[in-house]
Amino acid sequence: MEITEMNRIKAFDLKNADEAILKKIFTLNESYAPFLGPLEKIDNLKRLLSMSKYSTYITNDNEICGFMICFDEKTSYESKNYEYFKKKHNKFFYVDRIGIANRFKNKGLGTFLYKKIIDLNKNDDIKICAEVNVKPFNEESVNFHEKMGFKAVFEKEFNPNYAIRYYERDICRVRKIHKSQ
Repeated sequence: MEITEMNRIKAFDLKNADEAILKKIFTLNESYAPFLGPLEKIDNLKRLLSMSKYSTYITNDNEICGFMICFDEKTSYESKNYEYFKKKHNKFFYVDRIGIANRFKNKGLGTFLYKKIIDLNKNDDIKICAEVNVKPFNEESVNFHEKMGFKAVFEKEFNPNYAIRYYERDICRVRKIHKSQ
């Protein structure tokens, strides 16, 4: 399945998901530790969803294959990484977390999810912002974001075992790439 064969992929609002779906999303999130911050309990996932500007999950023939949770600049979210972008930009769209189930990786689903937020913000000239672990090194995510045209703008080491790289992408530029493909 490549991005051109997405006819069986469906996107749903994660805020409206039932408990069974939330448990699967929670498990998928936890499987990404240490690259995604562990939520530790499902109530923390629900709290993130209640604050999110955009949250979605995608399925392939009713099997969950990925999710994304995003915030805008108006969110009251206590996160050092989110705060970095909030201090820097008056208007932005922050990808807090994205996860793709192992068997669906490298099939264009990350691009599919990012295209959803590009379309959502297509009339705004804003930055899409994200951070990626560089200690431990998340090569897959670094490569993905750079392929999508994100630019590294800053690195921060929080301790000798944990550092992140902040990425930004102009949404108008991302839109042009997708139109030309």
